[in-house]
Amino acid sequence: MNASPNKTLIHMLLVDDDQFDRMACKRALALYPDCAFDFFEAETAQEGLQLARSQAIDCVLLDYHLPDMSGVEFLAELAEETGELPLPVVMLTGSDNAMVAVDALKLGARDYVVKGSDGDSLQWLPAVVLRALREQQVIQDKVLALDQLREAEAKYRSLVEQIPAITYIASLENPGQLLYVSPQIQQLGFPDTFWLDNDEGFLKRVHAEDRQQTLEALAMTYQRHVPLRCEYRLLKHNGQARWFLDEANVVSDETRGALCLQGVLIDVTLKKENEQELFYYRRRLEELVAHRTAELEKQSAILEGANARMDAELCERKRAEAALRKSETRFRMLLESA
Repeated sequence: MNASPNKTLIHMLLVDDDQFDRMACKRALALYPDCAFDFFEAETAQEGLQLARSQAIDCVLLDYHLPDMSGVEFLAELAEETGELPLPVVMLTGSDNAMVAVDALKLGARDYVVKGSDGDSLQWLPAVVLRALREQQVIQDKVLALDQLREAEAKYRSLVEQIPAITYIASLENPGQLLYVSPQIQQLGFPDTFWLDNDEGFLKRVHAEDRQQTLEALAMTYQRHVPLRCEYRLLKHNGQARWFLDEANVVSDETRGALCLQGVLIDVTLKKENEQELFYYRRRLEELVAHRTAELEKQSAILEGANARMDAELCERKRAEAALRKSETRFRMLLESA
């Protein structure tokens, strides 16, 4: 459909072998003031199929009785491989062909209009055509939105499956149950189905020593919808433990509220090992410093004792020297007197 400054231009295909019926349809549509109609006409089904496939047709008015095939057969030929009609079709039937209209609707026709001998029944034709066009536009918009959604999902999936972290989506209705997990989870030695088919999800392989604190952190997130951040160990298929940082947020929608829990698992085993190694060396250094300090204090005490003894010996020596000098003086005086 193209738009003109004043009216919407609609390209109509009339497939009817009766010239007077085609003229009646064109007159009925021309009475609608908001649209301008550009008509393509075909007297046989083959001509109509050729025009429908080669021209930019917006809507088809299809008579049931055609020289080369029926209207139902026309719909079957026009349908795509998926069984869907590429454009809206409105059937033109007689007053005694109600079952024909039902069969046409089953094959994808949008609606039908009964052709009466007086022509008054065609007064509803513009409304029927416009309703069919609106329905077709809604379907096209829905298909486009689904295509865009699939494209965005494919891009997102490709992105998250290339990063080293494990991404996941968990249910909020069943705590722990996973709805999606990226292929990086296979580094633990289990296939994706091992995690997705189990209600416990990651909890199934959480280390026993970390299970309680992990359950408490998850309970807080599920009850209050606060962000999740915790560290725990997951056991690989061979029993080896790997440390992971689990960070997740509750995804919400304005109309539907909380939808799911979306998060990432980051392997922090190397960081944990470095922290443990650093803690060991720090503790070892503290022990060495304490031991060295004790030795220095012991040596200091020995030195202080030696210094005290030396001081005492010096004092004793000074006293002895003083006594010796005094005795020497006395003997000298005695000798001189003699």
